[in-house]
Amino acid sequence: MSLALGQRTVVIGAAVLLVVAGIYSFTELDIEAYPDPVQPMTEVLTLPTGYSAEEVERLVTIPTEYAMSGMLHLKAMESISLYGLSDIRMYFDWDSDYEMDRIQTINQLTFVTLPQGIMPGLSPENPIGEIYRYTVNGADHDLIKEKEVQDWICEKQLKTVPGVLDVSGFGGLTKEYHVDLDPAKLTYYAIPLSQAISAIQNSNTNAGGNYLNVGEQAFDIRGIGLIHSIDDIRDIVLTTNKSTPIRVSNVAEVSVGWSPRLGIVGMNYRPEVVHGIVLMRKHGNTLKTLAGVNKKV
Repeated sequence: MSLALGQRTVVIGAAVLLVVAGIYSFTELDIEAYPDPVQPMTEVLTLPTGYSAEEVERLVTIPTEYAMSGMLHLKAMESISLYGLSDIRMYFDWDSDYEMDRIQTINQLTFVTLPQGIMPGLSPENPIGEIYRYTVNGADHDLIKEKEVQDWICEKQLKTVPGVLDVSGFGGLTKEYHVDLDPAKLTYYAIPLSQAISAIQNSNTNAGGNYLNVGEQAFDIRGIGLIHSIDDIRDIVLTTNKSTPIRVSNVAEVSVGWSPRLGIVGMNYRPEVVHGIVLMRKHGNTLKTLAGVNKKV
């Protein structure tokens, strides 16, 4: 006690240093809302559109489970088969390396044989990855426009933040251009449905045409054919009848719509909102990642 009283400056200086060090350590401390309660886990999602739950189980889930079996440190496997969705979760040993488990899963997916057009993918979700939630609000509350902002601006920008693994969007209306063909008019003009579909697909492309030499200069030749509006779709030529072009507008109604919905997202007293969740990389630094997300927002 007498030594501390005799060296007041040293004691006060040491106390100040301890306070400063404590404040700095607190700001750098990686704080989680709760610890990760799940052993290393990877999740394989497959979206076989139009398949019933029974077909998903037989043609997608079971072949994927067989292909994923035998991986190093794999302890258990759980699966759910729903209409248009196969969800397989693989749990690894507590002592395994999470990043290596993901690499194993990605490599093993190359050996999965599924029906044509169906590709399995690795889900980015982890138990404590949801670090930030937000809604997209517009002045006119147009669900199509808000969904466009979510898909083409918010998700793409937030994915560039260090530590962010993925951004999941929910709610809103996914914009589509609908071409409602009249079967009677197709029959009248003798246009098969496959021909109408191919004509629309082929009319939404750009084509290169080599070069055109003009004196000492060379010009690139390109055919610009991308669709930009509903009128462009209406003007697509399907066939000709006695030198008269038969266009999409002659056999179909073209309109702007949205894809079929399986549910909606509400918030408080608002029946529908466009919602997003930012997912952090497993074992990432929460405070630094949140700071980056807030800065980007």
